[in-house]
Amino acid sequence: MQSIGSSATITPDSQTSISVRSPINGEILGSVSHELTEATVDQTVTVASEIFQSWRCVPAPVRGEVIRHLGIELRQHKDALADLVQIEVGKIRSEALGEVQEMIDICDFAVGLSRQLHGLTIA
Repeated sequence: MQSIGSSATITPDSQTSISVRSPINGEILGSVSHELTEATVDQTVTVASEIFQSWRCVPAPVRGEVIRHLGIELRQHKDALADLVQIEVGKIRSEALGEVQEMIDICDFAVGLSRQLHGLTIA
């Protein structure tokens, strides 16, 4: 699948980070940077806006194809993604699998809609 939009990378303004803990047992899972300046936020919004301007010109069926590929990836990694949902939010296995299945279902729905949209219907 080809890249869409910009290859710009936004980096945090600080190396300061906070620990992320599991809601299940309190174990430290990792850390994330939490300090951004107004300038970094502005830069991020600018890049996202630029990407949106090019993305909105892509025909809906082509955008739908991107979402179809996303659905395929979700299906292929459903169990691993459910593991992450369990760890991140402490859900039981069946609920975690349901969360991933909901993402898959939304992808399928969006692919169908992409064939019904023309012009700037959503953009």
